[in-house]
Amino acid sequence: MANTTVAAELVAKKFLSEFYSEFVRENLFSPYMKGNSSMKRSSAVIVVKEEGLKKIEIPLVTKLKGDGVTGSNTLRGNGERISNYGQTFTPTHKRHAVEFDEEELEKPAIDLMRAARPLLMDWAMELVRDEIIEGFGAIDNGTTYANYGSATAGAMDTWNTNNNTRILYGKTKSNNTSGNHTTSLGTIDTTNDKLTPEMVSLAKRMAKQTDPAMRPLKVTGEGAGEWFVLFCDPFSFRDLKTNSTMTQANREARVRNMDNPLWTDGDLLWDGVIIREIPEIADFIDGTSGSNGLWGGLATADGLNTAGDSSTRVGVNFLCGQQAEGFALAKRPRIIVDRLFDYEFQPGVAVQLKHDIKKTMFNSKQHGVFTIFASAAVDV
Repeated sequence: MANTTVAAELVAKKFLSEFYSEFVRENLFSPYMKGNSSMKRSSAVIVVKEEGLKKIEIPLVTKLKGDGVTGSNTLRGNGERISNYGQTFTPTHKRHAVEFDEEELEKPAIDLMRAARPLLMDWAMELVRDEIIEGFGAIDNGTTYANYGSATAGAMDTWNTNNNTRILYGKTKSNNTSGNHTTSLGTIDTTNDKLTPEMVSLAKRMAKQTDPAMRPLKVTGEGAGEWFVLFCDPFSFRDLKTNSTMTQANREARVRNMDNPLWTDGDLLWDGVIIREIPEIADFIDGTSGSNGLWGGLATADGLNTAGDSSTRVGVNFLCGQQAEGFALAKRPRIIVDRLFDYEFQPGVAVQLKHDIKKTMFNSKQHGVFTIFASAAVDV
């Protein structure tokens, strides 16, 4: 009796398809990521634009602000210029591989792919996650877009000035000191400037008053309405979750079962804001090199881990509306098997991606991100 077998190339094709779907689904940011062909009207926090180009332009057209005319007044000459800005994304290749010694040589290619799959999956997902966090914290002074760890003090000060209505240092607006980023961080103390529900509400009010306006997400169905999303450093999230006002709200307003945030790990809700903990933001603050080494330079003396009053740790949290980041996807991730190296003696399996992830900045302003700095000491 002859048994039917599945061709290796068909197994490989199915494997690659599953790889891409899981690559997005297991990312903590994935509920707030959405593909859109134009990116002009997407309701996602992180908009994925897929085009096979070396450079991808993202436009922003701002709303009209003029008064128009009434009655028989002449409209010609009283119209309004459309303000529009653009941001360039430059996708580049990101690659990694798992290599084998001669003991693996006798295994067929599909087995090599299966053996390497979990490691390559984790690497790719961590890469995108870390670049999303890195993008939220990036500095743009109008001429140079740079990661926080490599931005100059002058660039940070210019970013502070350009975005002074989109940054909150601690619990009061007055902590933002004369456009000086480092001095402003130094006003944050461990008693008064922990993340609280009141601070979240203040940040939301400020975000709604920005110009150009930050647009909240529009949710339909259960929980319908307008919502912002706050991605939190784990220690800021700890302080917020254990705040007496928040615990009372969870106790009296949320479901009374094991799904209540008092008992389970999960998102918090407050004043039209969905609050989600992102544990890896701690790497951004503390200078701990992530799996992809993205946070170099942050563990220096002037890093966020010692930036607060009396050299205390400052947490960073990102309140986001629509189109906060762009994900320019030039090529979907794919697996490549190399059996030819060293006369087929040293095979390898690699993952290849090509994309660019950036915070959207138009006219030197963060388009969809409001940055909250709060005291957030590490547990001892």
